[in-house]
Amino acid sequence: MRVVTVAQMRGIEAEAEQRYGLDGSALMAVAGRSAAEIAREWLGGDIAGRRFLVLVGPGNNGGDGRVMAGHLVNDGAEVAFYDWRTRKLEPGNSTAGIADWNDPDALSRLLDQTDVVVDALLGIGVSRPLSDEMQALNRRVRDARLRRGDAPKIIAVDLPSGVNADTGEVSVGTLAADLTVTLGAPKIGLFWYPAAAYLGELRVGGIGLPPEMHFDGVAEMVTPDAVRALLPKRPPNSNKGTFGKVLIVAGSARFPGAALMASSGAVLSGAGLVTLAATPSRSRAYASALPEVVYALLPEDAPPTAQTILDAAKGQNALLIGPGLGQEPATKAWYLDVLRGLRDLPDEQRPKLILDADGLNMLSQEERWWQIPPPRTVLTPHPGEMARLMGRDAHLAGSGLERLATLRDLAATWGHVILLKGAITTIVAPDGVHHDFPWLNFAPNPAMATAGMGDVLSGIIVSLLGQGMSPEDAAVAGAALHSTAGRLACEALGGIRAGLLVTDLAGWIPTARLAIQGDGYGEVG
Repeated sequence: MRVVTVAQMRGIEAEAEQRYGLDGSALMAVAGRSAAEIAREWLGGDIAGRRFLVLVGPGNNGGDGRVMAGHLVNDGAEVAFYDWRTRKLEPGNSTAGIADWNDPDALSRLLDQTDVVVDALLGIGVSRPLSDEMQALNRRVRDARLRRGDAPKIIAVDLPSGVNADTGEVSVGTLAADLTVTLGAPKIGLFWYPAAAYLGELRVGGIGLPPEMHFDGVAEMVTPDAVRALLPKRPPNSNKGTFGKVLIVAGSARFPGAALMASSGAVLSGAGLVTLAATPSRSRAYASALPEVVYALLPEDAPPTAQTILDAAKGQNALLIGPGLGQEPATKAWYLDVLRGLRDLPDEQRPKLILDADGLNMLSQEERWWQIPPPRTVLTPHPGEMARLMGRDAHLAGSGLERLATLRDLAATWGHVILLKGAITTIVAPDGVHHDFPWLNFAPNPAMATAGMGDVLSGIIVSLLGQGMSPEDAAVAGAALHSTAGRLACEALGGIRAGLLVTDLAGWIPTARLAIQGDGYGEVG
């Protein structure tokens, strides 16, 4: 799903009218209906008797809110309005027991009875700070939530009023939403902080654009539909050879768990056969926790030779190196020799490669490091590792759009696929038919901010590489499976936001794939 700037969204709307005869009212009609449908589904399906207060702004965003309200009423909801132009409450079809709707205290009384507030005050065209008066209105909504706990829920139409749709800046007094229904196409500013923290759950609603209408953008949003199209089929007449063999080189005496977490990610995301390079003592410990893995045995009391690893990689479809290896000089020596050996192999003999964690840190210490691994290696840095790969102890600088441009330039220069981990993960490929734009995986989840989550992600990606996916497709789909598993795990544990174990997340990977790909997984092969 294409992510756009405000100017691009305006161009899309203009083209819809000029080329297809869809004027503003036609787009608004679809937008309001779509927002209502998404809100109803998000609220559990049955909204009969639920009380809504729609904050109606002076422009098209307010119009979208009024159309949305009409559909809510048709579904049995009770709806009242606060019209910003008149600064007055309108009862709509509400049965709230308010004698005088013009009473200055009526808004507070109504908020105490409201289930859902719909923010339809300001749209993408407003980039100035909120006025003192609008801040005061939002403050009254927040005060009601403080009085009542988690009610009313807040749904933003297109974006929370006060968010800059291009830059992600947020005005003082902006009302944080529980659900944001962005319309037509997601706006690039929603993917940057601080704006992303104000969105709650992000859904995309339609505005009636013809399916044949294609438009430009600055990125792609990772969606279940997009990932479903990328994931390999799982036909019933399969065997383990159908889904590839992968080798994982990870773990050390100091970080033994990294190998187990990466291997879990690989097994649970569908690899046919997972081999872990490990010493005999560690393999015995791992076997009790994950007996499905087989082992390429490494020397117990000495560093492995590069040839030992290269021999183990023969016949493998994909290879992961890095999690928990440590950065000892002896480790770095054989590691770099392995990368050079892989690069020298003929294309048809070389497994697809992903480098993570210590693999990235050791590589970043080398001059022109990107020339050492084979082309189109998948790199999975977090921001600190990315800074080291870039050769400076600083995060990506500039605005969100400038950071995207920098990532695209780096991917092209390095010739590798970059998956920059974070609350909103960014995937950039050097080139590719389906990857002309960076991909953005919007899945903030603070419970996943803990050590080891990246090891599982790298295991998922190497598994998908082994199942035949291209490096860029595996990175996109891997990020989606990983974040979906994290969300499902947190929901199963009561909506936790801290204390999620990596092993808990890994167990939900098969369910995450089912949720994205469906119960068939594909036709007979």
